[in-house]
Amino acid sequence: MGFFADSTATPDGLSQLFAKSGVSLTLADYTREDCPLVAANQAFCDLSGYAAQEFIGRNCRFLQPEGGAGPVRKRMRDFIGDSTVADGRFVIPNEKKDGTPFLNLVYMSKLKFKGEVSLILGSQFQIKDVTMSSADLYDRALRDDLRKLNQLTNENNWGVFGSFEALASSHAILAQLRLE
Repeated sequence: MGFFADSTATPDGLSQLFAKSGVSLTLADYTREDCPLVAANQAFCDLSGYAAQEFIGRNCRFLQPEGGAGPVRKRMRDFIGDSTVADGRFVIPNEKKDGTPFLNLVYMSKLKFKGEVSLILGSQFQIKDVTMSSADLYDRALRDDLRKLNQLTNENNWGVFGSFEALASSHAILAQLRLE
């Protein structure tokens, strides 16, 4: 299930992508001040502990611990402000609604509509064991999600292989196609 600020303005394909994905997904409105969240899926609610009405219309900084997230915030702001960069990857300290801290591996992709960046797709992955390599951790943790994504993309004759980066990138590609 996906939660959208304005479901009437959301392309059906994008809504379906959010509903079918087990990966935590968010959409932020790039055209509005402070890039507020305008959509998320159930996996994001499960990851964060927040209900849609608690975060739609807010910047995702609400997940940061008291005192902020440190230097990664500048890197994220630089990414958002740089029109030449389409994708970014960030490890950021976050807190769930109940106060439980976690490391969040966030992939952000700028999505264009009619040639202009209009949305930022976020794919979030909780880092549960920082002693394992990220590749091993996410290859194992996302195996089921890759299978689900392959089923979705096979409907359009796409093939998706690889790691968590391929999964996040694939969601961005599918979202972009469904906006067009």
